[in-house]
Amino acid sequence: MLVKRLILAVVSLVFGVVTTYIILLVIGTTYDSYGFGYFFFTSLALACFLAIWLDKFMDTKILPK
Repeated sequence: MLVKRLILAVVSLVFGVVTTYIILLVIGTTYDSYGFGYFFFTSLALACFLAIWLDKFMDTKILPK
């Protein structure tokens, strides 16, 4: 169970960072002009979004029913 949860966390965080970076490329801004704080919280929000779905499909039972 711990391994599944670690995989969920890593996949979610990587998804959040990569997706945020792609969004920045699409809207035509840079990391420097967007800022670390906004980048961090945008990545975190996207990672949580994916983690909720992965929790259901991977059956890690992190979230209560």
